Amino acid sequence: MTDKWILITGGSRGIGQALVTGLGQNWNVVFTGRDESAIQGVQTHMADSNSSHWVQGIVCDGNDETRVEQQAQELLEKYGAPEAIIHNAGIARDGLHIHQNAAVWREVLETNVVSMINWNRILIPAMQVQKRGSVVLMSSISALKGNVGQTAYAASKAAMSGMARSLALEVARFGIRVNCLAPGLIRTSMLDDIPAQKLKELRQAIPLRRLGETDDVIQTVAFLIGEGSQYMTGQTLVLDGGLSA
Repeated sequence: MTDKWILITGGSRGIGQALVTGLGQNWNVVFTGRDESAIQGVQTHMADSNSSHWVQGIVCDGNDETRVEQQAQELLEKYGAPEAIIHNAGIARDGLHIHQNAAVWREVLETNVVSMINWNRILIPAMQVQKRGSVVLMSSISALKGNVGQTAYAASKAAMSGMARSLALEVARFGIRVNCLAPGLIRTSMLDDIPAQKLKELRQAIPLRRLGETDDVIQTVAFLIGEGSQYMTGQTLVLDGGLSA
């Protein structure tokens, strides 16, 4: 597997960073981010690990269609088609619906949805030629369960499920699978700003009575891009400890 590589967008922080460090133990990884220092930090961490695989970070805003096309073409020329694309880059921009304007919605939809199209347009044709591969869209439980202040975010994440179903039908004949993963409340640094009592209440609302760990996400994504899910496509897999049950 040492000659195969995967792309993880938004891999310099949070769940994306965990995916890079976790999947980087078994795959060669190219990941994107907007913060060069954060990208360098992830690369340094991986260089100090015992992984026998390489990790490359690139500064790239998925909204920049020209930049994405340039980077994608360079990656194809250097490494060939990826084995998997994990679309993790995203923003929330939480706020009550009546306080948001079209500019906020455009930013969320462009970052969470349109950026995927920019990468897919260049990389998926190459995957079609090699007649294999997996695409994972990192959705959210917010797509299935309402959350105050997240109308834009929820809409963007729900769009992923619809996109996955239709794209799965388009590329299935080429041996490419397309699935969504909808995590619930996952323990990352992003939870640090939540007051302890509020976090306790959130945890108690989860039937399994615990927060999700980044390792839970890593193992599920590994399943979705690995040999164990070869007959799964067009699906949204929920990983939320039973919160949406």
